[in-house]
Amino acid sequence: MSKELEVAIKAAKEAGKILDHHFETTLEHEHKEDRSIVTKADIEADEVVIDEIQKNFPDHQIHSEERGIVGGDSEYVWAIDPLDGTMNFVRSIPIFSTSIALLKGEDPIVAVIYNPITNSLFTAEKGKGALWNNKKIEVSKVEKLSDSVVSIGRARDKDNKQKTLAIYNKLYFNILSQRVLGSAALELAYTASGRLEGFISVGLKKWDVAAGLLLISEAGGKITDYEGGSVDNEQNHFIATNGRIHGELLDILKE
Repeated sequence: MSKELEVAIKAAKEAGKILDHHFETTLEHEHKEDRSIVTKADIEADEVVIDEIQKNFPDHQIHSEERGIVGGDSEYVWAIDPLDGTMNFVRSIPIFSTSIALLKGEDPIVAVIYNPITNSLFTAEKGKGALWNNKKIEVSKVEKLSDSVVSIGRARDKDNKQKTLAIYNKLYFNILSQRVLGSAALELAYTASGRLEGFISVGLKKWDVAAGLLLISEAGGKITDYEGGSVDNEQNHFIATNGRIHGELLDILKE
């Protein structure tokens, strides 16, 4: 295990202690301009993750959902979301996580997604596979879209809400079941571990998905844009699947 992964795991678990401490308590929260929520738990978890990274890698840059860009220019950039699924957290729904990814240039090389309530730790290093609680994971072997469970995650602006509704309507009669779980990081991790067959991103941010994308790749999945093209780390409209249903799903989206 690389030092980078060790640090990411430690940071995620420290953040998890904070989230667990505040979960199912009454927390004041504020709405950002995009109507997303921030709580004391977000801020405290963000601080421990950033502190742990800076202590070990002071020259690396950090992109944090809560604090923006921290540090100077670097080939290495950490994309972190200390609490992905804040609405679930505030409503005492245990579907949320801390998401941490390290990118070298444009390539994610380390990923950690951690849900402290279920003690689920998803990790990956580029070229070394993906793990759940230290056990190797692989994408689902389901072959047909009609037998698949697919999840959707969206941004909060009106345009992306409309796109999501259109996609949802196209999928509804063509898949086994659909989910909107409210934590893109976990939904990608669930796709990587075969619990879902696919995930559709509609306008999500880098810190929401960077770790999950590496998990998908390392677990044998496939990621493209809606036309089947390649996806870079700035692309926020994409589909991630087990690969087996990818073509069918693309055909539905292209209709």
